[in-house]
Amino acid sequence: MADQIEAHPPQARRRGSSIRVRLMLLILLVTIPVSGERLVSLFNQRAERIADTEDTLHNIAVRAALAQQEAFASATAMLEVLSREAALLLREPAVCQRLTERLNGEVAGIQGLYFSTPEGRILCASSRSVVGMDISDKTYLARALASNQPVLSDLARGPSALAPLVLSKAERSDNGEPVAVVIVGLDLQWLSRIAAETGAAAGVTVDVIDAQGTVLVRYPNNGDIVGRNFAGAPLVQATAERDEGNVHVPGLDGVLRYVAFARFAGTDARLVVGMDDASILDPIDREILSSIVLHLSVLAVVLLVTWYVADRLVVQPIRRLAADISALGEGDGGNYGLKLDALADVGVQEFAPLVKAFSDLGLRLTERTSALQTLNGRLAALASTDGLTGLANRRTFDVQLSEDWVRSRDDARPLGVIMIDVDSFKLYNDALGHLAGDDALRAVARIMLAAVAGTPYLVARYGGEEFVVLLPGADLEAAREVAEDIRRLVMSLGIVHPGVAIRRLTVSAGVASTVPGNGQSPDGLLAAADLALYEAKGKGRNLVMTHVGPPAH
Repeated sequence: MADQIEAHPPQARRRGSSIRVRLMLLILLVTIPVSGERLVSLFNQRAERIADTEDTLHNIAVRAALAQQEAFASATAMLEVLSREAALLLREPAVCQRLTERLNGEVAGIQGLYFSTPEGRILCASSRSVVGMDISDKTYLARALASNQPVLSDLARGPSALAPLVLSKAERSDNGEPVAVVIVGLDLQWLSRIAAETGAAAGVTVDVIDAQGTVLVRYPNNGDIVGRNFAGAPLVQATAERDEGNVHVPGLDGVLRYVAFARFAGTDARLVVGMDDASILDPIDREILSSIVLHLSVLAVVLLVTWYVADRLVVQPIRRLAADISALGEGDGGNYGLKLDALADVGVQEFAPLVKAFSDLGLRLTERTSALQTLNGRLAALASTDGLTGLANRRTFDVQLSEDWVRSRDDARPLGVIMIDVDSFKLYNDALGHLAGDDALRAVARIMLAAVAGTPYLVARYGGEEFVVLLPGADLEAAREVAEDIRRLVMSLGIVHPGVAIRRLTVSAGVASTVPGNGQSPDGLLAAADLALYEAKGKGRNLVMTHVGPPAH
């Protein structure tokens, strides 16, 4: 009998090892799916963050490129005026000199004004030092002499003595012979400032790269990059293939970046906006790594505890149970009742904590899963936009108007609204077709966005050919100035309208502003602006009218 009793412990140990392994496998079956779900969710968040960053960078690049149209439009308008007066101004050199110096200092985005002969001799300029000099690069000069329209130079061939990018137009005599060429230099630093300020908070880099791959502007400023040619760099090659888009390539400094780019209208130069991988992915990668470490640590602790608990609460009780059963088999009747009580104690006291431990573990994992699902459910925010123009739609405008109304009322600040309508738009559609009408609406939308670039103002399509601008903090005079800017910029687009006398597409605007008070409503402010718009239409269109007095309640 003693030999049989000694044979039991090895069998118990083999059976105990099997139980521990099975319990650890059970732990793995419970925790791995939950941990896997968490990791999959984090990697999905990583992909979403990359996609959101690409969308943000693309929007910055496109908005910045569109904003340049304001500078081009302003320069073009000034060029048209100066070219018509070129012959007169050149007869008065002192007057011409003062005018060019004053305009160069007052007009944003202008780097120089020049009047030259058709042969390239500078007769009058905003910089006295170049008067009497010859323009070394005649390429764009020849293009201006061959055209009756303003000519935009190629950035790569721009005359360094004047500016890297110029607009030029030839003035002709009554018999069509060129008598002078007017040249307006564009300031690339100013052209890229809007994009730089937009991207500064997000930590992005902004480059302006010409057709040959030379960096003309860099933000933040980097003297080692500006002026160098990077024609063979992956970034330059990738961005040269399309007018706009997104790529993931090493930047000009060798740092891997997510990049968005857009081409300057009329040139092969690109505005490139980039953000390095580290600033985008480091936070989520650290979260993923910490989650993996945490889950592995918890799993290791749980497995060690399970091994210990299984040994103490399962294997050892079973061994004691086997020993007690063996002792019962020896027929020691005097202690039989006590040994039965011991068996009962083993069954209840040893296994209950293990069951409870598993229950607690399942509860904690369930709570984490529930919290994760709740967090994931909050990750969505889509802005409603108008499908044709890309502007905010009316629903978005209505929501923003309500919020700004309450905020302006609480802060006792003015809130302005501009109602804008494209003049005689039905005649435009009837004459040129709805596709041309859609193109016109998109052009008007772009110029409106350019007019409010860098401000907190919201431009929205209100319906049909009607637009609206919401101007928090703008009094009546400030709102009227914005409306006048928009009206002038639309005129400067030069969109031909065959159905009206002036042969140009124009807009009319109604302006209203108020400091919201109790008893007033946003609808009253809109009604006031609409009334002013109606007055502008009635007085002949292509006008800006303001509503004076409190809005309707």
